Amino acid sequence: MLKSAPLPPIETLTPGARRYAFPELTDAAKAAIAAAEAGAADRVIDPQGLIAAAKARTGLSDFGSAPLLEPLEVLCRSLVEDLELHALGRTYLYEQLVGVLATRLRFEALWAKRPEILELPVERPIVVIGLPRSGTTILHRLLSRDPAKRSSPFWEQVMPLPLGDPEAPQPDPDPRIGIIERSIETLYAVAPDLRQMHEVLPHDPDEDISLLLFAFASLQFEWSYRVPRYSRYYQSVDHTEGYRYFRKVLQTLQWLRGGSRWVLKAPQHLEQLGPLLTVFPDATLVQTHRDPVSAIISLSSLTTYGGRRYYDHPNPLAVGADIAAIVERLLRKGVDDRPPGDPRFVDIQFADLLADPIGCVRRIYAASGDVLTPQAEASMAAWSAENRQEKHGRHDYQAADFGLDVADLRRRLAFYQEAYDVPTDRRFAHAEAAS
Repeated sequence: MLKSAPLPPIETLTPGARRYAFPELTDAAKAAIAAAEAGAADRVIDPQGLIAAAKARTGLSDFGSAPLLEPLEVLCRSLVEDLELHALGRTYLYEQLVGVLATRLRFEALWAKRPEILELPVERPIVVIGLPRSGTTILHRLLSRDPAKRSSPFWEQVMPLPLGDPEAPQPDPDPRIGIIERSIETLYAVAPDLRQMHEVLPHDPDEDISLLLFAFASLQFEWSYRVPRYSRYYQSVDHTEGYRYFRKVLQTLQWLRGGSRWVLKAPQHLEQLGPLLTVFPDATLVQTHRDPVSAIISLSSLTTYGGRRYYDHPNPLAVGADIAAIVERLLRKGVDDRPPGDPRFVDIQFADLLADPIGCVRRIYAASGDVLTPQAEASMAAWSAENRQEKHGRHDYQAADFGLDVADLRRRLAFYQEAYDVPTDRRFAHAEAAS
């Protein structure tokens, strides 16, 4: 997986860690990896080759002025020099990068032809900024049930522009939906347990990180692939220009499919509060709170399990250390950069969200100046009743599987729990006392 972090001897791993590091692949996964072998050598992750492929795919050449060459060069170098990808992983990464670059070319061409798109207002968005595994998905999807709000369904986030001419009348149903539905089916065939860890639904919104990719202002590469060289670069850069590009993408989605009052969500916003509030100064920011130790261990499980899509042997210990560092970084930036007493921020405890979701929505709307209509409340209540936690089964995870020490994490993250009075998950309180 990471060339700098070889997998420890198998006898030193817990039984759970062994299952992550030596995955028992489904027949579909084996077939997909085998099929990718034939063309993997042709998918060279090289900046100029990727740019040439995107130009050839679209017949366009203007990428605009937003950040491109420097981040792309650092990312490609990190992917090639830091990682050990299997054939399917290399193929997926190549296609993702060419797709991002091709979509950016198409955005620039559309804006040049239709400059009025960039005059559309993006007013008073509600932005969910909590940690992964802290209820952000529940809250985001709940808020999106309000018909007065605009969110981006997963199929649109992955394929934000129509397949053909974006100015032409679009078929109904949109063919992008079928493409994404089939890709999700393939994902669960390759990694079936992902459904109970984080269910991806084509018509429900997901994280903004897909829409932040085009100007390299997204944390997605770091979350998904563990790219230390690129991570250091990403942290050193001011992403305000990338967030401005994100706003232009939202304007384009409004122009294509309507809406203006956005409900957005991404944990990465915690360390980008400066760029976020510079570009969206009238936003309401909702921070969900959960025991960060529980969030780290759960996210380590999700990330390591998902790694079988890219690596022969995902390293749970490397992932655990990396996820702990990222979460600590996000939380420290979130505490340090949040203006004290700023009325634009609303804090929601995970337990309160589960116990009284509609009450939490009322608090958010009070801060954002919205009215919860009977229609919106009924839609939210129905969604909440149909989408109870763990409806696809319990997601089980243990700190030791990822080389994590609960007491050490508790010490490192005490600043956050104290700042927001976040209760300790009883499940890990026992592990802390035992250590």
